[in-house]
Formats: sequence, structure tokens, C-alpha cells
Amino acid sequence: MLGRNKLLKPLNLTNKPTPIEKYQFNDFTIHIKRDDLNGLVESGNKARKLEYLLSDALNKKCDTIITAGYLNSNHCRITAYFCSRLGLKSILVLNCLKKRKKIEKDGNLLLDYLFGAEIHFLNNKEYKEKERYVENLVKRLEKKGYRPYYIPTGGSNEIGILGYRDCFLEMVDYLKENKIDGIFCAVGSGGTYAGLLYGKLLTNLDIPIYGILVDETIDYFKIKIKDILKKLDCQIDEKSFHLIDGYIGKGYGIPYKEEIKLMKEWAKKGIIFDLTYTGKAFYGMIKESKKIGLKNPLFIHTGGIFSIFAHKEYLK
Repeated sequence: MLGRNKLLKPLNLTNKPTPIEKYQFNDFTIHIKRDDLNGLVESGNKARKLEYLLSDALNKKCDTIITAGYLNSNHCRITAYFCSRLGLKSILVLNCLKKRKKIEKDGNLLLDYLFGAEIHFLNNKEYKEKERYVENLVKRLEKKGYRPYYIPTGGSNEIGILGYRDCFLEMVDYLKENKIDGIFCAVGSGGTYAGLLYGKLLTNLDIPIYGILVDETIDYFKIKIKDILKKLDCQIDEKSFHLIDGYIGKGYGIPYKEEIKLMKEWAKKGIIFDLTYTGKAFYGMIKESKKIGLKNPLFIHTGGIFSIFAHKEYLK
């Protein structure tokens, strides 16, 4: 696995490196890595992962891409977009949480349809068994002559995280020159955080990487990230983990008033955070930086602008 990944070249579907912007305040400076500005309207962190994953799929002569996520998944939307560009069939397995009736085509879901994705809706109970569902789906497709390729939720595996290894490597000079004392990102499926950790380990830079959880638990992500990095022959100790779970609120995709207030304030500066990932993570970064005493934190803006339309009732 490691040898193949070393030789795997990503597709060139985005503009890189993405810019880093600096915002000076009285007590500290915020640096924002704008991965939402990668040359695509359909922007965000999933693009870096998919450049590797879709390269792997094409190398294997696959013609159908299957992936899964929540109803307004950013990952599923950009997967459908790239598939439309590359002439691949896309199948999205979406968790609609409740019954399938009266699902509003809004935000990312509307774009999924426009990009020509075939969509399979599962309720919350069914979605917990999505791996079995996908396994059966793959078998049915193969019988029909298709060559399916399954991308896990968020594109977070040993291939997808190479995109965020690259992200870390392209920031190395900036991190040193600006004396960055902490890097923050949202943790939803773990791939962005794992990739940044991998890049840090390859460069031996002594900068803590903080992951603000928006779902699941710290123990869950520690196990998952260790497993991913192990497949790359990379061992990681407990001291390298800085995972924080105090900003999830009532649950995944459920915003809270402090996050909404901050999101509106920064929108007036021209930066849009979504209310599922970046809003919670950015709020967490500010609170934790002040608590820890950081003066030069850097935030990875992972995009997600289209998902705010599914939360429009919170922004009126």
C-alpha cells in the first residue's frame, strides 16, 4: 500500500498553493489558510483528497464512483462535481436522518442533482449499516459490467489524506517565517487532521495541530487516525494528538448562538464559515487560543459555503 501511494500522482483539478490571509488584533494575530479559495466555486478541503482518490480510481480503470455522507454533505457534492468533469458516473449514499418523504432539494443536495449524481437515500438506522449497503451495491454494479470505486466518508483514508500532507508541506516556509504557534482545523471524518499530522511528522516541525471535533469522540478519532497512518508506515504517539471536543454543541450540523454570532461577524470581513464545520472550529480556535495563550494561530478554512443554505433559518 505504501509503495503504491508513494508513486500515486494527484490529479491537477485545483489551484495550489491556496493563499494565507492575516488578521491582526490587539492581543493576537489570526492566520487563515484559504482552502476555500482553490479556484473552484465548488471549493473546500475535500478537493485535495479527491485529487488523489480519483487519480487512484482512474489508474484502476474504474468508471463509477460511490461515496457516502449526510444529506447536505460537502464531500458528496464535490465528488459529484469532479465526476461530472471527468466523465465518471457518481452514486451518493446519503443519510436523510428521517423518512424519505418531502426532502427539499437545497444547498449541496440541489447541486448533487445538477451534477447528475444518482442518489440513494437511507434513514438514520439504515445509514448505520451503510458499509453493508455499499458492499451489496458494488456487487450489483459489477454484475451489470460497471467498475465501481468506493470512497469512504469524507475521503478520509490513507490515500485521501495525502492531499493534506501536501497542504502542510506547502505551508512550511510560512509557518516558520510567521512563527505560527498552533494550527487548527475542523475534524469531521479525520482526514484533514490526519494529513496535517502526517506532513508535520515528515518535516519534524514542532507546531501543535489542534483538531476541533464536530462529530464523534476523541477516542474514536485517535483510533481511526492511528489506523490510517499505520497504513503509511507512520507511527504516532499520544503527545501528537490535540483533539478538542467541547464545541460540538447539541450535535453534528446543529449550530449554536455563539457560532452563529461569530459567523455573521466574519461575514462582514468577507469570510464565510459554514455552520457544520468551520463555524464551530473557528469559534473553538479563538476560545482555545486565548485559553492556551497562543499569539499566532493558523486556521485551515476547509470551505463548505453551500451548506449554509440548508441552515438559512438560523441566519435570518
